[in-house]
Parts: sequence; C-alpha cells; structure tokens
Amino acid sequence: MVQFVTLAGMKTDPISPLPDSILPCWVWRLTLLGIALVIGITASGAILLARGAANPPVAGPEIWEDPNGTWTITLAAGQGRWWLFLEPESRLPGGDFTAEVRARLSVESDPSAAWGVWILSPDDSTVIYAISGEGYVTTRRCPPNEKPESDIEACPALRPEWRWMPYPRVLLPGDSNTITLHREPSGDIRFRLNGEILGAAPVDRDGAWGVWARGGRDHAAVITFERATLRVK
Repeated sequence: MVQFVTLAGMKTDPISPLPDSILPCWVWRLTLLGIALVIGITASGAILLARGAANPPVAGPEIWEDPNGTWTITLAAGQGRWWLFLEPESRLPGGDFTAEVRARLSVESDPSAAWGVWILSPDDSTVIYAISGEGYVTTRRCPPNEKPESDIEACPALRPEWRWMPYPRVLLPGDSNTITLHREPSGDIRFRLNGEILGAAPVDRDGAWGVWARGGRDHAAVITFERATLRVK
C-alpha cells in the first residue's frame, strides 16, 4: 500500500538510505583529473603572461639608447623641429629591428601639438609616424629633401586611410605615449602605439632616423622625450 506524507505529524515509512556513490569511482577520478588540468593550464598561462608572453615581439636585444636621456623642448605655436640620432649604433639595419621612442606633452600644452618618429629613405624621402595631443595618429611620406617644419599635412599619407584619424589608445597631454616601429617577417615596418598594433607598409631606409615635434595651433607646447632605444636581431 502506498503511504503519503501527512501534515499532522503522522508517521511514514522511513526513507531508504542512498548508496555510497551514484557514479562509478572512475568517473570521479576523471572529473578530478579534468579539474586539476584546468587549474594547471590556467596557472601556466598566468605565469607566461606575467613573464611577457603576450607582449608584442621585438627584434632582439637592445643595442642602443639615446645618450641624451630625458630632454625637454618648448615649441611656439606653429613651430616645428626635426632631430636626427647621430650615434653610429643608432642607425637602422637593413634587417630586423625594433625602434622605440617614449615622449610626453605637458598638461599645459596646446593639445593640437604633435610629435612623431621618422625614417629616412635612400631617395631622401621621409616616412613619419606621428600622434597629436588631441588623440589622432597619422603616417605620411614627405617628398625627397622636404621636411616641413610644422605642416606635415603637406606630405601625402602613406596610404589614403592613414591621414590624421582618431585613435582611442593615444594618451592625452600629461601622460607618456610610446611609438614603436618594428620590422615584420614580411619586411614591412609595423607602427605600434602603446603596444597596440597599427598599420604596416614597406619602407626603404638608409639607416637614418629621428624624432619630430610641433607646437600647437594657438599656443606653445612643452614636449619631453623620455627614452629612445633600438633593438636589432
């Protein structure tokens, strides 16, 4: 006879005890092994990330650093300057390299001020990778023997879509930005900003390179170049 549970405290048949294990032991062992593997893989990934496994690639060991260290320049509105790294060790090779420059616009600077890194080509044209304090980036090629002091807009963009364009990874005045130029396995030069990958294009080079900066449209700008390095394979 089937008995029902009552609401008045009436006695019912005792509940039969559950078996010690519903699943076979080998299933539990496999489950625990799977959990252990997941934990191990996660921990290994965290260790690799901490050691820089996710960092963008570099060509090799650092062979040169700007001996001037940190230096600051004040540029009036509309004023521009080009600088060349003079040390023989600073010359770009024909093969793999990673060139990196870190700089900062002061908080008081006109945000329309800009700075960048340039590479000289054998035909004396100049490819420049630049950013502005307003959060824009551009890549341009200036014709042979022409380096406009401030109006790099007169130089055609290396590609039509590489005119001044907004990019959210540009840090505003007061914070440091890092421009990295890295030779890809294809031979193209890759533009990276603060570790983020931007465009790549073939660029011939004779070895000379340096930095450029420009004051704002309406006011002066104070630009501090904090570090410049070169890595070669």
